[in-house]
Amino acid sequence: MRFDSVIIQSVVTKLLQGQDYREEVINAINLEFLDFALDFFKAILEAKMQDCALNLEWYKTHFINNANIKPDEVAIYARMNKKTISNIYGSATKEVVLNVANANIDYLESLLTSLGDSGDNIGITLKITYKNIAVELNLSESLLVINALATKKIALRGGAWSSIGKRVEKPLMLALCEKCGVKQEFINAEVFGKNKALDFDREVDFKLYNVDKTKEYRIEVKLMRKGNPESADAVIARDS
Repeated sequence: MRFDSVIIQSVVTKLLQGQDYREEVINAINLEFLDFALDFFKAILEAKMQDCALNLEWYKTHFINNANIKPDEVAIYARMNKKTISNIYGSATKEVVLNVANANIDYLESLLTSLGDSGDNIGITLKITYKNIAVELNLSESLLVINALATKKIALRGGAWSSIGKRVEKPLMLALCEKCGVKQEFINAEVFGKNKALDFDREVDFKLYNVDKTKEYRIEVKLMRKGNPESADAVIARDS
């Protein structure tokens, strides 16, 4: 998930003022999720109007085996995450994603069929309307859509909290240096490059130097929250 410069600056300002920055991230997640949900519903409406295929074949045609849809989006529509596919199968190429996505939809369809045959008489119907056009999704279709939306929300949340930390690191340190009067000549905010003279070198977010530049201070920035104190281990691991 990407954050624009306005959100990054707002987060930095709140951190410098000792305020909680998480509201900015949550608002960004919700906004992107709502945009996705609305676009998804519109695409479903168009697909159902064009395709009367039985079962979930229409869904596979328009949302899984569609050459115009990116692999990461295909994974979401199949209620999976591209990173999860990569972790399980060791690859997340388009071919792998398509195979896994199709298999997952087939499995879900058989699962939903079993649910329908259980005799519990559970009924869920999603109705999507746009102007004077309306389509209704049956139990299987509705549960598939709900699953896809849930998967997207989880993916956004995971990506957002990881991304905000990486995007804020350097702007925050530069702002702190400015407030503390650290001159530019003692600051190294360049993209990390491994020191080939060392057998092992870990990436750090920022570097500072003493007056005669004989000593390097490696800086590791972590946006800590309750429940993840283990992140502090990264400071020790990077000798920062």
